[in-house]
Amino acid sequence: MPDLADVYRAQARPGGSEHWSGPPQMVERIARTLGTAPADLVVDVGCGVGGPAWRLAELVGCRVIGVDVVHEVVRSGARRFGRRVRFVGGAAEALPLRSGVADQLWSLGTAAHVVEQDRMGAEVARVLRPGGRLAITEAFWEGRGRPRFSATAPRPWRPLTVCGLMSALQASGLDDIRALPWPGVGIAGAYDASDPELRRDLREGRLVPTLVVGRKP
Repeated sequence: MPDLADVYRAQARPGGSEHWSGPPQMVERIARTLGTAPADLVVDVGCGVGGPAWRLAELVGCRVIGVDVVHEVVRSGARRFGRRVRFVGGAAEALPLRSGVADQLWSLGTAAHVVEQDRMGAEVARVLRPGGRLAITEAFWEGRGRPRFSATAPRPWRPLTVCGLMSALQASGLDDIRALPWPGVGIAGAYDASDPELRRDLREGRLVPTLVVGRKP
Protein backbone atom coordinates (compact mmCIF):
# COMPACT_ATOMS: atom_id res chain seq x y z
CA MET A 1 0.00 0.00 0.00
CA PRO A 2 1.71 3.21 -1.17
CA ASP A 3 2.14 6.40 0.80
CA LEU A 4 -0.18 9.20 -0.35
CA ALA A 5 2.62 11.75 -0.55
CA ASP A 6 4.68 9.49 -2.82
CA VAL A 7 1.71 8.92 -5.14
CA TYR A 8 1.01 12.65 -5.33
CA ARG A 9 4.66 13.42 -6.07
CA ALA A 10 4.61 10.92 -8.95
CA GLN A 11 1.39 12.40 -10.33
CA ALA A 12 2.86 15.90 -10.18
CA ARG A 13 5.73 15.08 -12.53
CA PRO A 14 5.71 16.74 -15.97
CA GLY A 15 3.22 15.08 -18.30
CA GLY A 16 0.94 13.90 -15.49
CA SER A 17 -2.77 14.60 -15.25
CA GLU A 18 -3.87 17.96 -13.88
CA HIS A 19 -7.20 16.53 -12.64
CA TRP A 20 -6.88 13.69 -10.12
CA SER A 21 -10.38 13.56 -8.69
CA GLY A 22 -12.57 13.20 -11.77
CA PRO A 23 -13.09 14.68 -15.22
CA PRO A 24 -12.49 18.42 -15.71
CA GLN A 25 -16.15 19.07 -16.60
CA MET A 26 -17.06 18.47 -12.95
CA VAL A 27 -15.79 21.95 -12.15
CA GLU A 28 -18.53 23.64 -14.17
CA ARG A 29 -21.21 21.46 -12.60
CA ILE A 30 -20.08 22.14 -9.03
CA ALA A 31 -19.82 25.87 -9.74
CA ARG A 32 -23.40 25.89 -11.01
CA THR A 33 -24.61 23.93 -7.97
CA LEU A 34 -22.97 26.34 -5.53
CA GLY A 35 -23.60 29.49 -7.58
CA THR A 36 -19.93 30.46 -7.65
CA ALA A 37 -19.60 34.14 -8.63
CA PRO A 38 -16.70 36.29 -9.92
CA ALA A 39 -16.45 38.13 -6.60
CA ASP A 40 -16.01 34.91 -4.59
CA LEU A 41 -12.87 33.63 -2.93
CA VAL A 42 -12.82 29.84 -3.23
CA VAL A 43 -10.46 27.60 -1.23
CA ASP A 44 -9.65 24.24 -2.84
CA VAL A 45 -8.50 21.87 -0.09
CA GLY A 46 -6.38 18.98 -1.37
CA CYS A 47 -5.89 20.83 -4.64
CA GLY A 48 -3.12 18.62 -6.04
CA VAL A 49 -1.33 20.34 -8.91
CA GLY A 50 -4.32 22.63 -9.32
CA GLY A 51 -6.15 21.67 -12.51
CA PRO A 52 -9.65 22.14 -11.03
CA ALA A 53 -8.61 25.33 -9.23
CA TRP A 54 -7.22 26.82 -12.45
CA ARG A 55 -10.28 25.74 -14.44
CA LEU A 56 -12.59 27.36 -11.89
CA ALA A 57 -10.63 30.62 -11.93
CA GLU A 58 -10.70 30.70 -15.73
CA LEU A 59 -14.38 29.74 -15.94
CA VAL A 60 -15.84 32.08 -13.33
CA GLY A 61 -13.15 34.71 -12.88
CA CYS A 62 -13.11 34.24 -9.12
CA ARG A 63 -10.07 34.15 -6.84
CA VAL A 64 -8.90 30.66 -5.86
CA ILE A 65 -6.49 29.48 -3.18
CA GLY A 66 -5.23 25.92 -3.52
CA VAL A 67 -4.15 24.11 -0.34
CA ASP A 68 -2.30 20.78 -0.31
CA VAL A 69 -0.34 18.92 2.34
CA VAL A 70 2.39 17.72 -0.06
CA HIS A 71 4.70 20.68 -0.54
CA GLU A 72 6.34 19.37 -3.72
CA VAL A 73 2.86 19.23 -5.27
CA VAL A 74 2.14 22.79 -4.14
CA ARG A 75 5.34 23.98 -5.81
CA SER A 76 4.45 22.11 -9.00
CA GLY A 77 0.99 23.70 -9.01
CA ALA A 78 2.45 27.16 -8.51
CA ARG A 79 4.76 26.68 -11.50
CA ARG A 80 1.87 25.57 -13.72
CA PHE A 81 -0.99 27.76 -12.57
CA GLY A 82 0.42 30.42 -10.26
CA ARG A 83 -0.66 33.22 -12.59
CA ARG A 84 -4.32 32.52 -11.69
CA VAL A 85 -4.26 30.49 -8.46
CA ARG A 86 -2.50 31.12 -5.15
CA PHE A 87 -1.00 27.91 -3.72
CA VAL A 88 -0.16 27.28 -0.06
CA GLY A 89 1.00 24.22 1.85
CA GLY A 90 -1.23 22.96 4.63
CA ALA A 91 -3.41 20.16 5.94
CA ALA A 92 -7.20 19.94 5.88
CA GLU A 93 -7.16 19.62 9.68
CA ALA A 94 -5.13 22.85 10.11
CA LEU A 95 -5.75 25.22 7.20
CA PRO A 96 -3.20 28.06 6.99
CA LEU A 97 -5.88 30.68 6.37
CA ARG A 98 -7.63 33.39 8.35
CA SER A 99 -11.03 32.71 9.86
CA GLY A 100 -14.02 33.77 7.76
CA VAL A 101 -11.93 34.42 4.65
CA ALA A 102 -13.63 32.09 2.13
CA ASP A 103 -16.93 32.43 0.28
CA GLN A 104 -16.71 28.77 -0.75
CA LEU A 105 -14.60 25.77 0.15
CA TRP A 106 -14.17 22.84 -2.24
CA SER A 107 -12.52 19.51 -1.52
CA LEU A 108 -12.46 17.05 -4.42
CA GLY A 109 -11.56 13.45 -3.66
CA THR A 110 -9.65 14.30 -0.48
CA ALA A 111 -11.93 13.61 2.48
CA ALA A 112 -11.25 9.85 2.77
CA HIS A 113 -7.53 10.62 3.11
CA VAL A 114 -8.17 12.88 6.12
CA VAL A 115 -7.75 10.95 9.37
CA GLU A 116 -9.56 13.37 11.70
CA GLN A 117 -12.90 14.26 10.12
CA ASP A 118 -14.01 16.31 13.14
CA ARG A 119 -10.96 18.57 12.87
CA MET A 120 -11.50 18.97 9.13
CA GLY A 121 -15.13 19.93 9.77
CA ALA A 122 -14.08 22.48 12.38
CA GLU A 123 -11.55 24.02 9.97
CA VAL A 124 -14.12 24.21 7.18
CA ALA A 125 -16.49 26.06 9.50
CA ARG A 126 -13.73 28.38 10.73
CA VAL A 127 -12.47 29.39 7.27
CA LEU A 128 -15.90 29.92 5.68
CA ARG A 129 -17.61 33.28 6.13
CA PRO A 130 -21.26 33.30 7.35
CA GLY A 131 -23.36 32.15 4.41
CA GLY A 132 -20.35 30.47 2.78
CA ARG A 133 -20.86 27.24 0.84
CA LEU A 134 -19.08 23.89 0.90
CA ALA A 135 -18.63 21.18 -1.76
CA ILE A 136 -16.96 17.84 -1.06
CA THR A 137 -16.72 15.00 -3.56
CA GLU A 138 -15.65 11.50 -2.55
CA ALA A 139 -16.19 7.82 -3.34
CA PHE A 140 -18.16 6.94 -0.22
CA TRP A 141 -18.45 3.51 1.36
CA GLU A 142 -21.98 2.13 1.43
CA GLY A 143 -21.24 -0.05 4.48
CA ARG A 144 -21.74 -3.38 2.66
CA GLY A 145 -18.54 -5.39 2.48
CA ARG A 146 -15.13 -3.84 3.01
CA PRO A 147 -13.91 -2.09 -0.15
CA ARG A 148 -11.18 -3.91 -2.06
CA PHE A 149 -9.54 -0.51 -2.47
CA SER A 150 -8.66 -0.67 1.24
CA ALA A 151 -5.73 -2.94 0.36
CA THR A 152 -4.27 -0.72 -2.36
CA ALA A 153 -5.34 2.85 -1.50
CA PRO A 154 -2.58 5.40 -0.87
CA ARG A 155 -2.21 5.86 2.88
CA PRO A 156 -3.74 7.44 4.84
CA TRP A 157 -7.14 6.27 3.57
CA ARG A 158 -10.15 4.73 5.24
CA PRO A 159 -13.66 3.87 4.07
CA LEU A 160 -15.79 6.95 4.68
CA THR A 161 -19.58 6.93 4.74
CA VAL A 162 -21.77 9.82 3.67
CA CYS A 163 -23.45 9.78 7.09
CA GLY A 164 -20.08 9.89 8.85
CA LEU A 165 -18.96 12.96 6.92
CA MET A 166 -22.30 14.71 7.24
CA SER A 167 -22.29 14.11 11.00
CA ALA A 168 -18.83 15.68 11.31
CA LEU A 169 -19.94 18.70 9.28
CA GLN A 170 -23.12 19.10 11.30
CA ALA A 171 -21.14 18.90 14.55
CA SER A 172 -18.94 21.73 13.29
CA GLY A 173 -21.99 24.00 12.98
CA LEU A 174 -22.74 23.77 9.26
CA ASP A 175 -26.32 23.41 8.05
CA ASP A 176 -28.25 22.68 4.84
CA ILE A 177 -25.99 19.61 4.45
CA ARG A 178 -27.12 17.44 1.55
CA ALA A 179 -25.85 14.50 -0.48
CA LEU A 180 -26.26 15.07 -4.23
CA PRO A 181 -25.39 13.00 -7.32
CA TRP A 182 -21.68 12.98 -8.16
CA PRO A 183 -21.00 15.72 -10.74
CA GLY A 184 -19.09 13.27 -12.96
CA VAL A 185 -22.24 11.29 -13.83
CA GLY A 186 -22.73 10.96 -17.59
CA ILE A 187 -19.23 12.14 -18.55
CA ALA A 188 -17.36 9.65 -20.73
CA GLY A 189 -14.54 7.93 -18.86
CA ALA A 190 -15.51 9.42 -15.50
CA TYR A 191 -15.30 6.05 -13.71
CA ASP A 192 -12.05 4.89 -15.35
CA ALA A 193 -9.98 4.85 -12.16
CA SER A 194 -6.34 3.83 -12.58
CA ASP A 195 -6.47 1.42 -9.62
CA PRO A 196 -8.19 -1.88 -10.66
CA GLU A 197 -9.52 -2.51 -7.14
CA LEU A 198 -11.08 0.94 -7.06
CA ARG A 199 -12.66 0.30 -10.47
CA ARG A 200 -14.20 -2.92 -9.12
CA ASP A 201 -15.52 -1.18 -6.02
CA LEU A 202 -17.11 1.53 -8.17
CA ARG A 203 -18.59 -0.99 -10.58
CA GLU A 204 -20.02 -3.16 -7.79
CA GLY A 205 -21.32 -0.25 -5.70
CA ARG A 206 -19.08 -0.77 -2.69
CA LEU A 207 -17.85 2.79 -3.21
CA VAL A 208 -20.29 5.37 -4.58
CA PRO A 209 -19.05 8.78 -5.81
CA THR A 210 -21.19 11.54 -4.29
CA LEU A 211 -21.24 15.32 -3.89
CA VAL A 212 -21.88 16.62 -0.37
CA VAL A 213 -22.77 20.29 -0.01
CA GLY A 214 -23.33 22.44 3.04
CA ARG A 215 -23.53 26.00 4.29
CA LYS A 216 -22.21 28.02 7.22
CA PRO A 217 -25.12 29.80 8.92
